[in-house]
Amino acid sequence: MPRLPAIKRFLSSTGVRIYRIPCEVLPDLCARVYLLLGAGPPTLIDSGSGQGESTAQILAGLETVRTQFGEPVRPADVRRILVTHAHFDHIGGLADLVRHTGAEVAVHPLDRRVVAAWDERATLFTRAFVRFLDQAGVEPADREQLIARFGFTPGRVPSVPVSRSLEEGEPLDGLRVVHTPGHSPGHVCLAAGNVLVCGDHLLPRTIPQQWPESLAPGTGLGHYLESLRKVGRLEGIELALGGHEPPIEHVGRRIEEIRASHFRRLDRLLDLLAKARAPLSIAELTRRMYSNPQGFRAVLALFDVGSRVEHLDQHGRLEIANLDEIERQPEAAYRYRPA
Repeated sequence: MPRLPAIKRFLSSTGVRIYRIPCEVLPDLCARVYLLLGAGPPTLIDSGSGQGESTAQILAGLETVRTQFGEPVRPADVRRILVTHAHFDHIGGLADLVRHTGAEVAVHPLDRRVVAAWDERATLFTRAFVRFLDQAGVEPADREQLIARFGFTPGRVPSVPVSRSLEEGEPLDGLRVVHTPGHSPGHVCLAAGNVLVCGDHLLPRTIPQQWPESLAPGTGLGHYLESLRKVGRLEGIELALGGHEPPIEHVGRRIEEIRASHFRRLDRLLDLLAKARAPLSIAELTRRMYSNPQGFRAVLALFDVGSRVEHLDQHGRLEIANLDEIERQPEAAYRYRPA
């Protein structure tokens, strides 16, 4: 179990009190849920995974805010849960928290169906995932294991009714909603004065995970890079609070670091393809880019490389070398070389 950081209080330039409440969302992954006070009714941002002790840790965090920080707020006082994006580790606990609080749920329209109709979206995603694994050149014997490891499967997360849409530009008790697609189609950041609660759009240590746009429209490296530029143009942001890892105090610097890392990785892929003796599939490139990732991280590595190959292909930097084979066998792996 990862060691949870302490609950911490932040004060925005507009007087919003923001409490960081950590929780364990996977056996080796800690997340942050945020309690906002002074921006309309008491509001939570994200909900943890609902697995293990995740929900209990959030409820205990609310009690700590009440007893140690002197805020007169109990679970029943929380009236809203705002979703930064509809990934398992951010929405899996919604049903539990709604049951404890009676809060309404708000999410961007492009992520709404994942929250309100998980099984439907999981079924469609799995179909797209299988198609991606074919095109990536993953061996059939490995596919079921990869799908199981990823976990976007029917029945894993209870669907929850959505009461409100988070739309960019619409007023929300002094909060600014900023649509930042890329990591998910409906990813949003929420600005309270000089503080940006940014979900997984910005992280201080990790380069946020990228997904091929072929898996879900609105993901993809191109969308993500444009969202980075968008957040970089926001005025007055002095602190970013992510869904994982510590706060980001130098937001503009971190944006430039993330951008530079993405372009280095793109150059690395092009270099690998240029030096290869034959065209390579996404699975083969993944094995060269990452040294034997295991479990869930093996899926993330495959998605990461897939998103970069897709981006290079969209920008005319690659060509597919085995079109004749693909015409004969639609399930054949795509093999790439520099254009």
